[in-house]
Amino acid sequence: MRRRQFLAASAAGFACTTAASPALALSLEPAPASVADHLRVPAPHVDGALDWDQLAQAGDSLFRDGTVSRFPAALRQLDGRQVVLSGFMMPFRDGAVHSEFVLGAMQFHCTSCMLGDLRRIVAVKAAQPVARADQPVTIRGTLRLLEADASPLYYRLEAAQTA
Repeated sequence: MRRRQFLAASAAGFACTTAASPALALSLEPAPASVADHLRVPAPHVDGALDWDQLAQAGDSLFRDGTVSRFPAALRQLDGRQVVLSGFMMPFRDGAVHSEFVLGAMQFHCTSCMLGDLRRIVAVKAAQPVARADQPVTIRGTLRLLEADASPLYYRLEAAQTA
């Protein structure tokens, strides 16, 4: 009888300590820099490529004439121009090659990674299918600003090809 009581008490104590451990592991505190840096790997800088920080300047702007635009004047000048972007590829489907995908300034680990800053994600429509890559890719194409589009994204790269 004593052994059964000891085992029951030990099991109850063990359950309490293990149940408390996961709760202690869950926290609203920011992750340490080493962990956050590992999870958010930025695309390397490529000479001649458009800087993602420049694209991140998008956002609602109110002009003196009362019009509202998602893009400041410096970005509106890029609409319809050939640009080069270096970033991480996230295809919409499985497969070895893709004609449509998104390209991001940061490495994608999951779909919630994409939601951080939509100004640093570009929808890509390739002229020729592009091989899937886990490493950064450099793409050249015509940049379109999605001003009146229903998309939550700000940019699309059309007729894109690997650079």
